[in-house]
Amino acid sequence: VMLTGGIVAVAGQFKGWYFAAYAIAAGVFVCLLEYPRSRRKKGSTMERCGQRYMTAVLKVFGPLTRNYYVRAILHAALAVPAGFLLSTILGTVCLGIASGIYLLVSV
Repeated sequence: VMLTGGIVAVAGQFKGWYFAAYAIAAGVFVCLLEYPRSRRKKGSTMERCGQRYMTAVLKVFGPLTRNYYVRAILHAALAVPAGFLLSTILGTVCLGIASGIYLLVSV
C-alpha cells in the first residue's frame, strides 16, 4: 500500500515527494522483512519461492528481526514519516496496525 501511494506521489511530483520516496523505500524494506516467515512444522503451509534464502539473510541480524517487540518499534518508527503525505496515509495506517499487533503479541 505504501509502495503504490509513494509511486503515485513521486510520479506526480507532488509537494513532499521526498516523503513518497521514503514510503517506497520503507515499503520495500517491510516486504523484505516480512517475506521470510518460517514454515510451520505441522500443517499445509508451503514454502514460498526464495523464502529459504531470505530467511538465511535475516538470521544474520539475530534478535533484531526475530523479536516481536523490536518489530513493533520498527514498524511504528517507519510509519511516522509516511503519514505526512495523503497518498501514503493508508500505508501509514497499515503499518500502525501491524505495530500494534506486534506489540500485543510481544506482551
